[in-house]
Amino acid sequence: MDAGSTDKTASSSRKGKRAGRRARGLAPVDRDGVWHCHGTVRAGGRSIRVRTSLGLPVGRTSEDAALAECRRIESEIIAEATGQRTPGAYVSVAAADYLTRTRERPLGKTTVDIVQEIVRTFGLRRLNEISEEEWHRHVDQRQKGNAPATRERYLNALLGFLKFCQGKRHRLEQLPDFHRDKKARNPNRRARRRVQELRPDLIARLLNAAHITLRAQMAVEWSTGARVSSVLHGCRICDLILAEGREQITFHDTKNGNPVNAALHPSAAAILREYVAWRGRLHEREAPLFLTPKRRPYKDNGRAWGTQNKKGFNGAKERAAQTLLDDAAIEAGKIRDGAKREAFLKAAEADAQLLLTVTQHWFRHMLASRMLRMGDLRSAMDQGGWLDVKSVIPYAHDVPDYRRSVVSNFDDFGKFLTQEESEKEANT
Repeated sequence: MDAGSTDKTASSSRKGKRAGRRARGLAPVDRDGVWHCHGTVRAGGRSIRVRTSLGLPVGRTSEDAALAECRRIESEIIAEATGQRTPGAYVSVAAADYLTRTRERPLGKTTVDIVQEIVRTFGLRRLNEISEEEWHRHVDQRQKGNAPATRERYLNALLGFLKFCQGKRHRLEQLPDFHRDKKARNPNRRARRRVQELRPDLIARLLNAAHITLRAQMAVEWSTGARVSSVLHGCRICDLILAEGREQITFHDTKNGNPVNAALHPSAAAILREYVAWRGRLHEREAPLFLTPKRRPYKDNGRAWGTQNKKGFNGAKERAAQTLLDDAAIEAGKIRDGAKREAFLKAAEADAQLLLTVTQHWFRHMLASRMLRMGDLRSAMDQGGWLDVKSVIPYAHDVPDYRRSVVSNFDDFGKFLTQEESEKEANT
């Protein structure tokens, strides 16, 4: 075979291909009616191969846009490879990745709402094109008039999203610097509830004033410290055990994402036995345990707004407060001493006012205070579903009388000190 035939064969084998080294750079390519960005970028001493969809339908008007997008992608790759500043991903793209990413523990409804709000404000902007001043202005406007603790929770959600956007994932270069309120961010105690004043007789009045389904819910909350959302949406019929000596309830829809097995007080179990007799249809083992007074399941709103039993709870508070005042008026009529009668009525009015301020979340604070007073931290965490000490300690409320009784029971050296002083006086 002569040289001419060899050249001809080599030439035919490269038919349709550009001679020599293929030109570098990115260009739009039609793939199934959609523009794709294909090519290789040489930057930072290495070759970077690109194969990505531009999401633009093929057409004459879109070809220029596809070419411009390829140029943008190429310039960003070169800038990143050579250590130059890049505009970063679109906020909307980063947020979509953040919200749809698979997690062991799903994002809370509040966090999702905050990220979606950020998309509505900055969605079409690039992450590195949003100035720190703009982030500050957005937070100040959104949190105007809110408590410091509320602002800190908002910043936790915002910065959690922005930290996710850092690095190669979405190329956010720097987090905005916010002033953080350390005291509001990590409070030693939650907002103070007057749980130590909520006596058993007042709790009994509240329970007696409630419909049986609400009474059962409050009995569970008092006994377990569970959140209202866990009680309404996290329990099935099969999650309740009322066998004597083994009374227990399990919550699945918990804030920490883990199931919580909580023991039931005998008095709470007695109310639950009354409730399940009213509820009926216990053969539906997977059905929600708690129903509305109309025997319908509570609608799960994903914690988008308040609890679905709030109206019934407020009504029970008002009835309990009124019956307390009515009973006090009858008892006051039996007291002849005017000063004692007036003091008795004032105490009753204070109790009625306390009942009107109670919320169901008080029972969670009450559980932590009672169990920690007993010195059993592990049991308190297991019963209330707290995962670490930092979570449970702020719920405990100081009760001065109890603290005084603990101090009074210290090993006393007083008797030895008195004896020593007596001996000195005798020797003198």
